[in-house]
Amino acid sequence: MKTGYKLALATASIALGFGVIQAKPAEAATLYIYAAASLTDTLPQVEALYKQSNPDVTFVNTFGASGTLANQILMGTNPNPVDIFFSVSQAPLDNLQAANKLIPETRKNVLNNTLAVIAPINSTISISSVQDLLQLRQVAIGNPAFVPAGGFAQQLFTNSGISQQIQPKLVFGSDVRDVLNKVSSDTNDSIDAGIVYTTDALTLPNKVKIVYTPPINLYSPIVYGSAVLRQTQNIDAATDFNSFLASSQASPVFQASGFSTIPEPMTTGGSIAVGIVGLMMKRKVTAKTKAKAKAAVD
Repeated sequence: MKTGYKLALATASIALGFGVIQAKPAEAATLYIYAAASLTDTLPQVEALYKQSNPDVTFVNTFGASGTLANQILMGTNPNPVDIFFSVSQAPLDNLQAANKLIPETRKNVLNNTLAVIAPINSTISISSVQDLLQLRQVAIGNPAFVPAGGFAQQLFTNSGISQQIQPKLVFGSDVRDVLNKVSSDTNDSIDAGIVYTTDALTLPNKVKIVYTPPINLYSPIVYGSAVLRQTQNIDAATDFNSFLASSQASPVFQASGFSTIPEPMTTGGSIAVGIVGLMMKRKVTAKTKAKAKAAVD
Protein backbone atom coordinates (compact mmCIF):
# COMPACT_ATOMS: atom_id res chain seq x y z
CA MET A 1 0.00 0.00 0.00
CA LYS A 2 1.44 3.36 -1.01
CA THR A 3 2.32 5.98 1.57
CA GLY A 4 -0.26 8.48 0.28
CA TYR A 5 -3.09 5.96 0.55
CA LYS A 6 -1.99 4.96 4.06
CA LEU A 7 -2.04 8.63 5.06
CA ALA A 8 -5.52 9.05 3.63
CA LEU A 9 -6.84 6.07 5.59
CA ALA A 10 -5.22 7.36 8.76
CA THR A 11 -6.80 10.77 8.20
CA ALA A 12 -10.15 9.12 7.53
CA SER A 13 -9.88 7.10 10.72
CA ILE A 14 -9.23 10.26 12.72
CA ALA A 15 -12.16 12.00 11.06
CA LEU A 16 -14.44 9.07 11.75
CA GLY A 17 -13.33 9.13 15.34
CA PHE A 18 -14.34 12.74 15.73
CA GLY A 19 -17.59 12.11 13.89
CA VAL A 20 -18.84 8.98 15.63
CA ILE A 21 -17.14 8.35 18.96
CA GLN A 22 -18.48 10.38 21.86
CA ALA A 23 -15.97 12.65 23.59
CA LYS A 24 -16.06 11.66 27.24
CA PRO A 25 -16.30 14.27 30.00
CA ALA A 26 -12.97 14.78 31.69
CA GLU A 27 -14.38 15.65 35.11
CA ALA A 28 -17.18 14.61 37.42
CA ALA A 29 -20.43 16.50 36.85
CA THR A 30 -24.02 16.61 38.05
CA LEU A 31 -26.41 17.20 35.18
CA TYR A 32 -29.82 18.74 35.84
CA ILE A 33 -32.29 17.62 33.19
CA TYR A 34 -35.82 18.87 32.54
CA ALA A 35 -37.73 16.25 30.57
CA ALA A 36 -41.21 15.44 29.34
CA ALA A 37 -43.29 13.37 31.75
CA SER A 38 -43.58 10.59 29.17
CA LEU A 39 -39.84 9.98 29.60
CA THR A 40 -40.16 9.24 33.33
CA ASP A 41 -39.45 5.52 33.01
CA THR A 42 -37.09 5.46 30.05
CA LEU A 43 -34.67 8.37 30.58
CA PRO A 44 -33.20 6.91 33.81
CA GLN A 45 -32.46 3.69 31.91
CA VAL A 46 -30.55 5.65 29.25
CA GLU A 47 -28.68 7.50 31.99
CA ALA A 48 -27.72 4.21 33.64
CA LEU A 49 -26.32 2.99 30.33
CA TYR A 50 -24.32 6.20 29.92
CA LYS A 51 -22.92 5.90 33.44
CA GLN A 52 -21.36 2.56 32.58
CA SER A 53 -18.72 4.52 30.64
CA ASN A 54 -19.03 7.75 32.65
CA PRO A 55 -19.35 6.72 36.31
CA ASP A 56 -18.54 10.19 37.62
CA VAL A 57 -21.54 11.82 35.94
CA THR A 58 -24.74 11.94 38.00
CA PHE A 59 -28.22 13.04 36.99
CA VAL A 60 -31.00 15.00 38.66
CA ASN A 61 -34.22 14.73 36.66
CA THR A 62 -37.33 16.88 36.75
CA PHE A 63 -40.26 15.47 34.78
CA GLY A 64 -43.41 17.32 33.85
CA ALA A 65 -45.44 18.89 31.05
CA SER A 66 -42.98 20.23 28.47
CA GLY A 67 -44.74 23.59 28.29
CA THR A 68 -44.66 24.00 32.07
CA LEU A 69 -40.97 23.12 32.27
CA ALA A 70 -40.12 25.52 29.44
CA ASN A 71 -41.99 28.32 31.22
CA GLN A 72 -40.01 27.65 34.41
CA ILE A 73 -36.77 28.02 32.46
CA LEU A 74 -38.01 31.18 30.75
CA MET A 75 -39.02 32.73 34.08
CA GLY A 76 -35.87 31.58 35.84
CA THR A 77 -37.78 29.77 38.59
CA ASN A 78 -35.75 26.55 38.36
CA PRO A 79 -33.76 26.14 41.63
CA ASN A 80 -30.63 24.87 39.85
CA PRO A 81 -29.16 25.76 36.45
CA VAL A 82 -30.73 23.34 33.96
CA ASP A 83 -28.22 21.63 31.69
CA ILE A 84 -30.47 19.83 29.19
CA PHE A 85 -34.10 20.23 28.14
CA PHE A 86 -35.67 17.09 26.61
CA SER A 87 -39.07 18.09 25.29
CA VAL A 88 -41.96 16.56 23.41
CA SER A 89 -43.25 18.87 20.66
CA GLN A 90 -41.20 21.54 18.98
CA ALA A 91 -43.04 24.54 20.45
CA PRO A 92 -41.38 24.51 23.92
CA LEU A 93 -37.93 24.28 22.32
CA ASP A 94 -38.85 26.98 19.79
CA ASN A 95 -39.87 29.30 22.63
CA LEU A 96 -36.62 28.74 24.48
CA GLN A 97 -34.57 29.21 21.33
CA ALA A 98 -36.40 32.45 20.53
CA ALA A 99 -35.49 33.68 24.02
CA ASN A 100 -31.83 32.74 23.42
CA LYS A 101 -31.92 30.12 26.19
CA LEU A 102 -30.56 27.26 24.06
CA ILE A 103 -27.20 26.55 22.49
CA PRO A 104 -28.72 26.20 18.99
CA GLU A 105 -26.13 23.86 17.52
CA THR A 106 -26.89 21.28 20.23
CA ARG A 107 -30.58 21.06 19.38
CA LYS A 108 -31.60 17.77 17.79
CA ASN A 109 -34.65 15.60 17.17
CA VAL A 110 -34.38 12.29 19.03
CA LEU A 111 -37.66 10.35 19.20
CA ASN A 112 -41.13 9.87 17.77
CA ASN A 113 -44.29 8.68 19.51
CA THR A 114 -47.97 8.06 18.72
CA LEU A 115 -51.31 8.60 20.46
CA ALA A 116 -53.36 5.86 22.09
CA VAL A 117 -56.86 5.82 23.54
CA ILE A 118 -56.80 3.94 26.83
CA ALA A 119 -59.47 2.60 29.17
CA PRO A 120 -59.40 0.90 32.59
CA ILE A 121 -58.26 -2.70 32.28
CA ASN A 122 -61.73 -4.10 33.11
CA SER A 123 -63.62 -1.73 30.82
CA THR A 124 -66.02 -3.14 28.25
CA ILE A 125 -66.18 -0.08 26.00
CA SER A 126 -65.56 -0.56 22.29
CA ILE A 127 -63.92 2.19 20.24
CA SER A 128 -63.52 1.85 16.49
CA SER A 129 -63.28 5.53 15.55
CA VAL A 130 -62.59 8.90 17.14
CA GLN A 131 -66.28 9.72 16.82
CA ASP A 132 -67.09 6.85 19.22
CA LEU A 133 -65.59 8.94 22.04
CA LEU A 134 -68.77 11.03 21.97
CA GLN A 135 -70.68 8.06 23.40
CA LEU A 136 -68.59 8.05 26.58
CA ARG A 137 -69.20 9.89 29.85
CA GLN A 138 -65.79 11.54 30.33
CA VAL A 139 -62.48 11.50 28.43
CA ALA A 140 -59.21 12.57 30.07
CA ILE A 141 -56.52 14.47 28.14
CA GLY A 142 -53.60 16.68 29.11
CA ASN A 143 -54.41 20.35 29.50
CA PRO A 144 -53.67 21.63 25.97
CA ALA A 145 -52.52 24.98 27.34
CA PHE A 146 -49.21 23.46 28.42
CA VAL A 147 -49.34 19.68 27.86
CA PRO A 148 -48.32 18.74 24.29
CA ALA A 149 -50.24 15.46 24.47
CA GLY A 150 -53.39 17.48 25.11
CA GLY A 151 -52.62 19.64 22.09
CA PHE A 152 -52.24 16.57 19.90
CA ALA A 153 -55.54 15.22 21.29
CA GLN A 154 -57.31 18.47 20.36
CA GLN A 155 -55.87 18.18 16.83
CA LEU A 156 -57.30 14.67 16.72
CA PHE A 157 -60.76 15.95 17.69
CA THR A 158 -60.65 18.85 15.23
CA ASN A 159 -59.54 16.72 12.29
CA SER A 160 -62.20 14.14 13.15
CA GLY A 161 -64.97 16.76 13.22
CA ILE A 162 -65.92 16.40 16.90
CA SER A 163 -64.03 19.30 18.50
CA GLN A 164 -67.09 21.19 19.70
CA GLN A 165 -69.16 18.20 20.76
CA ILE A 166 -66.49 16.58 22.91
CA GLN A 167 -65.40 19.62 24.93
CA PRO A 168 -68.02 19.15 27.71
CA LYS A 169 -66.81 15.58 28.25
CA LEU A 170 -63.13 16.43 28.70
CA VAL A 171 -61.24 16.14 31.97
CA PHE A 172 -57.83 17.83 31.97
CA GLY A 173 -54.65 16.41 33.50
CA SER A 174 -51.55 18.35 34.53
CA ASP A 175 -49.35 16.16 32.31
CA VAL A 176 -49.63 12.92 30.38
CA ARG A 177 -48.83 10.80 33.45
CA ASP A 178 -51.62 12.52 35.37
CA VAL A 179 -54.02 11.49 32.60
CA LEU A 180 -52.73 7.93 32.87
CA ASN A 181 -53.28 7.96 36.63
CA LYS A 182 -56.81 9.37 36.31
CA VAL A 183 -57.84 6.53 33.99
CA SER A 184 -56.02 3.79 35.92
CA SER A 185 -57.10 4.84 39.40
CA ASP A 186 -58.98 2.25 41.44
CA THR A 187 -61.37 5.01 42.55
CA ASN A 188 -62.18 6.16 39.01
CA ASP A 189 -65.90 5.72 38.40
CA SER A 190 -66.65 8.27 35.68
CA ILE A 191 -63.69 8.60 33.29
CA ASP A 192 -64.26 6.02 30.55
CA ALA A 193 -61.15 6.72 28.50
CA GLY A 194 -58.07 8.88 28.15
CA ILE A 195 -55.67 9.89 25.42
CA VAL A 196 -51.97 9.43 26.15
CA TYR A 197 -48.84 8.51 24.26
CA THR A 198 -48.50 4.85 23.34
CA THR A 199 -45.36 4.58 25.48
CA ASP A 200 -47.27 5.73 28.56
CA ALA A 201 -50.08 3.26 27.93
CA LEU A 202 -47.55 0.43 27.96
CA THR A 203 -46.24 1.30 31.44
CA LEU A 204 -49.34 0.07 33.32
CA PRO A 205 -50.43 -3.16 31.60
CA ASN A 206 -52.26 -4.33 34.72
CA LYS A 207 -54.24 -1.09 35.05
CA VAL A 208 -55.08 0.15 31.56
CA LYS A 209 -55.42 -1.18 28.05
CA ILE A 210 -55.25 0.39 24.62
CA VAL A 211 -58.73 0.29 23.11
CA TYR A 212 -58.04 2.34 19.97
CA THR A 213 -55.04 3.62 18.03
CA PRO A 214 -56.01 6.78 16.08
CA PRO A 215 -54.68 7.21 12.54
CA ILE A 216 -51.45 9.21 12.64
CA ASN A 217 -52.61 11.49 9.82
CA LEU A 218 -55.15 13.05 12.20
CA TYR A 219 -52.51 14.85 14.28
CA SER A 220 -49.07 16.36 13.80
CA PRO A 221 -45.96 14.18 14.10
CA ILE A 222 -45.00 13.73 17.75
CA VAL A 223 -41.32 14.60 17.92
CA TYR A 224 -39.09 14.69 21.00
CA GLY A 225 -36.14 17.04 20.86
CA SER A 226 -33.28 17.87 23.19
CA ALA A 227 -30.83 20.73 23.59
CA VAL A 228 -28.20 22.05 25.97
CA LEU A 229 -29.14 25.29 27.74
CA ARG A 230 -26.91 28.34 27.88
CA GLN A 231 -27.24 28.37 31.66
CA THR A 232 -25.40 25.04 31.96
CA GLN A 233 -22.37 24.97 34.23
CA ASN A 234 -21.22 21.65 32.80
CA ILE A 235 -20.91 22.34 29.08
CA ASP A 236 -18.67 19.37 28.22
CA ALA A 237 -20.67 16.74 30.09
CA ALA A 238 -24.00 18.23 29.00
CA THR A 239 -23.01 18.33 25.34
CA ASP A 240 -21.69 14.78 25.46
CA PHE A 241 -24.80 13.32 27.10
CA ASN A 242 -27.09 15.31 24.80
CA SER A 243 -25.33 13.67 21.86
CA PHE A 244 -25.61 10.28 23.55
CA LEU A 245 -29.42 10.62 23.64
CA ALA A 246 -29.49 10.42 19.83
CA SER A 247 -26.81 7.77 19.54
CA SER A 248 -27.02 4.17 18.35
CA GLN A 249 -26.16 3.06 21.91
CA ALA A 250 -29.24 4.72 23.40
CA SER A 251 -31.68 3.79 20.62
CA PRO A 252 -32.41 0.20 21.78
CA VAL A 253 -33.40 1.45 25.25
CA PHE A 254 -35.89 3.93 23.83
CA GLN A 255 -37.22 1.39 21.33
CA ALA A 256 -37.78 -1.19 24.08
CA SER A 257 -40.14 1.32 25.73
CA GLY A 258 -42.16 1.81 22.55
CA PHE A 259 -40.53 4.93 21.13
CA SER A 260 -39.28 5.06 17.57
CA THR A 261 -35.89 6.69 17.19
CA ILE A 262 -34.83 9.24 14.60
CA PRO A 263 -31.67 8.12 12.76
CA GLU A 264 -28.60 10.05 13.83
CA PRO A 265 -27.42 12.23 10.93
CA MET A 266 -23.89 11.71 9.70
CA THR A 267 -21.60 14.18 11.43
CA THR A 268 -19.16 16.46 9.70
CA GLY A 269 -16.29 14.22 10.71
CA GLY A 270 -18.02 11.15 9.32
CA SER A 271 -18.78 12.92 6.06
CA ILE A 272 -15.17 14.02 5.71
CA ALA A 273 -13.96 10.50 6.36
CA VAL A 274 -16.27 8.95 3.78
CA GLY A 275 -15.27 11.61 1.30
CA ILE A 276 -11.56 10.99 1.81
CA VAL A 277 -11.85 7.22 1.51
CA GLY A 278 -14.12 7.52 -1.52
CA LEU A 279 -11.76 9.94 -3.25
CA MET A 280 -8.69 7.78 -2.62
CA MET A 281 -10.49 4.61 -3.77
CA LYS A 282 -11.60 6.42 -6.93
CA ARG A 283 -8.03 7.56 -7.62
CA LYS A 284 -6.72 4.05 -7.01
CA VAL A 285 -9.25 2.49 -9.41
CA THR A 286 -8.55 5.17 -12.01
CA ALA A 287 -4.80 4.54 -11.74
CA LYS A 288 -5.30 0.78 -12.21
CA THR A 289 -7.52 1.38 -15.24
CA LYS A 290 -4.93 3.65 -16.84
CA ALA A 291 -2.18 1.12 -16.19
CA LYS A 292 -4.19 -1.68 -17.82
CA ALA A 293 -4.95 0.51 -20.81
CA LYS A 294 -1.27 1.40 -21.23
CA ALA A 295 -0.26 -2.26 -21.00
CA ALA A 296 -2.81 -3.17 -23.70
CA VAL A 297 -1.44 -0.49 -26.04
CA ASP A 298 2.16 -1.54 -25.41
